Amino acid sequence: MAEGDNSLHSLFASGETLYNSIENSDLASSDIKYQEDVRRALECFSKMEAYLGNLTSKLIEGERLDILKRARQYHEQFLRNVELHEILTKEDRDYMEQASNDLTKNAAKTREIKIARYKRKIALEKEIKELEQQFETLGERIDENIKRKHVLKLVELFIQKSLDELASIKQETELLEKMRMTLNQGIEQKKTDELYKADSRLRNPNGPLLSKEGRPLQPFIITNKREAIQKEVFRPGWRLPTMTVDEYLQQEMERGNIISGGGKIPEKKEIDDNDESAIDAATYKAREMDEFKDANPRGWGNRMGKG
Repeated sequence: MAEGDNSLHSLFASGETLYNSIENSDLASSDIKYQEDVRRALECFSKMEAYLGNLTSKLIEGERLDILKRARQYHEQFLRNVELHEILTKEDRDYMEQASNDLTKNAAKTREIKIARYKRKIALEKEIKELEQQFETLGERIDENIKRKHVLKLVELFIQKSLDELASIKQETELLEKMRMTLNQGIEQKKTDELYKADSRLRNPNGPLLSKEGRPLQPFIITNKREAIQKEVFRPGWRLPTMTVDEYLQQEMERGNIISGGGKIPEKKEIDDNDESAIDAATYKAREMDEFKDANPRGWGNRMGKG
């Protein structure tokens, strides 16, 4: 085996050991040492999408949606590669199609599929562990068929992990997007409420200028009223005229309160003594007025209940 192959094999072996320790670690994902191990493992598997996808989803630094997006891309690329090499089984291909299109609506059927896939995953891990024990026992005398079987079982195991990871990433992404949408709606609602409060304060100018914390509640102007107050104090006790009589009359005339114009009072038309019809009309009019005065004596109107 060439020296380059030895270094590559040792790098993969150290990365595999580190990956297994991460998978079986009791540390929280937010632990500093845990995150350092994840970054070191990522450097070991720089070209292996199956490991990269699984490790990337364990990172916590940075925008979570971006991390999930990168992890999903790694898993999808890995699944495309195994499908291209015809390693992907029909069962896994059907499951991928159902998961991507949300075709599985029956809860009982979904549960059965999950249980079957979990049992399959446990069986694969058991087989891989047995094969690795043979590596330790036989050492360099290990058969190539066993090595090939070990690699195929690893690929099959990571297919199951990638499918599970994709489902988990999809759920988490949907949840984070809903949270972001809710947060944005809350921010917009808060802005709307603040604008409404500001508008309410403007519509209520008699309200307080400052809150209990000293924050302005409505706009106000700071002015110097010393001179105005001084003028109000040092002045006569009676009201002084503000304009002359001529100015007042001019103002009233502009307002239309003074009627100007006119002429001489028209003289009463004299009745011609020879005009009998005019004399009769005047006589009848005088009689009617006399009759009206007799029928309606002065003060005969509303007597305020005095009879």
